Amino acid sequence: MLFANMSYNVAIYIAFQKTMRYFIYMSDANIDQIKKKTRGLLTGYSTRGPKREQAYHQLRRLLILQQIPQGTRMAESKWTYRLGVNRSALREAFARLEAEGLIELGPKNGYFVPSLKVNDIQEILALRFALEGSAIEIICQSGLNTPQHLKPLQETCELLEWLVVEEYELSTVEADYRFHEELIRATGNKRLTIAYRHAPLLILHPDTTSGPQWAKRVRRTLDEHRAILKAIFEGNVHNARELLRSHLTGNKEHVKHASLDNVKG
Repeated sequence: MLFANMSYNVAIYIAFQKTMRYFIYMSDANIDQIKKKTRGLLTGYSTRGPKREQAYHQLRRLLILQQIPQGTRMAESKWTYRLGVNRSALREAFARLEAEGLIELGPKNGYFVPSLKVNDIQEILALRFALEGSAIEIICQSGLNTPQHLKPLQETCELLEWLVVEEYELSTVEADYRFHEELIRATGNKRLTIAYRHAPLLILHPDTTSGPQWAKRVRRTLDEHRAILKAIFEGNVHNARELLRSHLTGNKEHVKHASLDNVKG
């Protein structure tokens, strides 16, 4: 399952680098370097299968990672060109994304990326904490908190550190998300994994995507990932969950008014 069509994985992984929310092209040497660093980590997408499925999964990932700004009109002409699909396939993808609440039909014709309200953010954080907090419990209580079993989580930390050093700014959003996906996957619970994968849980990240403030923020994210992982290794469920709670809220400029205080630890 891993690396079915690696070149496409890499293209998606490094999409929107350096220039905010626009596709870019990188040299073969850079792509080969990222391939080496991410080998065995990404699950990615395949270019095989119906075009409507490709369009849906590509757009969904970009929306989850908030790589399409809130309020953006999803112009059919632009996205059929970018994704290499026809209008019929794109419209089917749009309909599925609307059903999940990731895009909305505007007052006139056309879809838009909705703007998040405080209540939306609170709901996302509460659900993420519920699912990821449960994952921590399952891992520790099932004796799955071993270095070998949690190697993918360790690798996401190493990847995030490398991306900071190499200044691949927007790929750090993907690496952050990968940590949380691997946390869920480590439970071995298929239903929990499916629920997490299909829930419209946006990654909430600050607008700052470059410079010293960006590097400081991402290194803090990395430190928090490692602290959560350390507590899991130690089997300290309570501490790991509290670190997760702090991580989901404390490092996000977007959510300074949101809170998980009403979610029991």
